[in-house]
Amino acid sequence: MLRALIASRLVTPPAIWGKLPGHADFVRSGMRHDESEGWRPWLAQLRVAGEGGQPERAAIPTAFVLPPGALAFASRRFVLGVITPSADRVGRHHPLLVYHLAHPRWVERHFAAHAQRPRDWLFWLARAVARHAGRQGTADMHMLQRTVWGLWRLHEPGLTDIWDRRRAGALSTGPASAGDRARPKAGTPSSPDRVQSLLDKLAGPAPANDPAAGLHGVRHLPWADWPQRLQRSRPDSAFWQQDAAGGFVNAANRLQQLWSGTSWAP
Repeated sequence: MLRALIASRLVTPPAIWGKLPGHADFVRSGMRHDESEGWRPWLAQLRVAGEGGQPERAAIPTAFVLPPGALAFASRRFVLGVITPSADRVGRHHPLLVYHLAHPRWVERHFAAHAQRPRDWLFWLARAVARHAGRQGTADMHMLQRTVWGLWRLHEPGLTDIWDRRRAGALSTGPASAGDRARPKAGTPSSPDRVQSLLDKLAGPAPANDPAAGLHGVRHLPWADWPQRLQRSRPDSAFWQQDAAGGFVNAANRLQQLWSGTSWAP
């Protein structure tokens, strides 16, 4: 329990909110007080797929990083996760979100190895969301929760990771030192084969019409200063999509650009 408490100061457990085809109304899990209200103004600015966007551009769940202050409930924390267009049982549209609040130092360390390990936590989360949200009338919240939590246990901060950050002053707001950045990143990464095996066990095999399977992305995001751009005094938001092997296929600073087809693509 102590480990979980300390780890949550670095990055909160995954929260789920939105609509699923198998449910009559909103689904939610792990949300803290007033977070749904905090999301509504941000979501109101979106032109979601099916409402003026290009549905094919939103068919792959989108990973995102929002800077501190982008949402009312995260004035000093990043919010990162996955978003995908979805709808409830009777066809009312609303995105499905799975997200965390994260300390700036955790974000810095997590993405420091992004180019070497593009199949990171957000990649696997997007793959899981795609399998569950794409099941139309059979999508089940309890199965989604089970999958998300099962995968998160392979990626959440470990004891060594937590202790390393405490020694480095991870709960302060100052930037990491050069020596600090040389320490191990976000725990010990699980092998892609292990994560894939668990995903298949918890969520079933990928559908035959998986849109990510037919795409071929590139190894790097289009920003030359990624991920250092996240440490600016006023960092931009970031949104991206990946193919089934982890290659980046779309990226933008605004989700509207990515879903409307005006974003970067390799």
